[in-house]
Amino acid sequence: MSTPISPIFKRSIGLDVHRDMIYITVLAVLEGTVQQYEISTNEKEFEAFLGTLGPEDQVALEATRGSRQYVKRLQTRVGAVKVANPVKLRTLTGTTAKSDRNDSLSLAVMLAVGTLPTVWHADDETQQDREILRYRHDIIQEQTRIKNRIRARLAEHGLSWQGSDVTSQDARRFLFKLRCRLPWAAQEVLTCQLEQLEQLEARLARVEDVVQVRAAQRPEVALLMTIRGLHVILALTIVASIGSIERFATPGSLANYAGLVPRQRASAGRSQQGRITKAGSRELRWALTEAVQQLCQQDGPCRNLCRRLERKKNKGIAMTACARKLAKAIWHMLTRNETFRFADPELVERKVRRREQRLTAARQRLARDQNRHQKTLVGQLALVQELARNGATIPLPQPLQATFNKTCPSAPPVKAAAAR
Repeated sequence: MSTPISPIFKRSIGLDVHRDMIYITVLAVLEGTVQQYEISTNEKEFEAFLGTLGPEDQVALEATRGSRQYVKRLQTRVGAVKVANPVKLRTLTGTTAKSDRNDSLSLAVMLAVGTLPTVWHADDETQQDREILRYRHDIIQEQTRIKNRIRARLAEHGLSWQGSDVTSQDARRFLFKLRCRLPWAAQEVLTCQLEQLEQLEARLARVEDVVQVRAAQRPEVALLMTIRGLHVILALTIVASIGSIERFATPGSLANYAGLVPRQRASAGRSQQGRITKAGSRELRWALTEAVQQLCQQDGPCRNLCRRLERKKNKGIAMTACARKLAKAIWHMLTRNETFRFADPELVERKVRRREQRLTAARQRLARDQNRHQKTLVGQLALVQELARNGATIPLPQPLQATFNKTCPSAPPVKAAAAR
């Protein structure tokens, strides 16, 4: 994706963003001037820079960690903000003299002439969905690491748990009994690891409640759940990874974004295909592969394709081909706003009922937790307010004042007292 040439902008500005500084290149093509300077990322200097911008400007910056906050603030001041693809940008520039000065200049020049390779900038709702799903994935990874450490620690002392899940009730009873056969230090480590697993389970349950609530706000999730093997987590992962389906012109472009298409080598009339690219969204590729594993267990075209390819190739290649086919089917479903053609009506009805039950329970748990947190906060701040009324001098942070005054608008406002 490249930026088209646009004559309406007087200035093209390239930002090379770092943690503590931003190097800026202002290119005025019509005037034939180039201005380059450096600012700090502190609020005062960045706000002063924003004051120099206007609707006749366009700005480009690379997609890096933290760039999203700058994009949101720039969009309110300039005519256009473009987020550059860092991988393609590195290929195009290919300079040996890499510096902040040259990087910002390259961004400004390519933005001005319309050759800047850009990436799609996700909206706030899509970004929130991605954030909560990635956090869920992090929790599961941490659970797996702790479980493996528990098994390794038991193996060091000649012990083992033969079950598949060390978090089950039977496993925990067994592990607590084993502690007496371990040295004292190993007992303490095992106890801490089991406590960590309990905390992670509680955290995971809360995150999945949030996922249920957010998925209910996405009509595309209900559409994708008509596919056998797609539950709420996988459906929301696919929707959040895709974002807007309109940015994919063809079914093949969506499969390419998932990294499920083979590498192509063609020269002198000869063409050769290699392994899949794996160059797209890792989360989307994982969700499609997980769904296909369930879909291929039931009668249907996906299972027939999988069996046919297994006889010719192997199971891995067959699963990848089915995942690519599923990606193309999802493109048609989201584009035409239609359900899965081979859906089982009875299964879909059961999934809808189960989803509604889980959604109701999730909303109740989240509301209960929110009320408990609010009561605790109100109680603590009311105590601070009472002490202030009695003449106690308590330094009160500004965020705490704002939270209390917002939570209890009917109560007298809390003001900070200077510390003695």
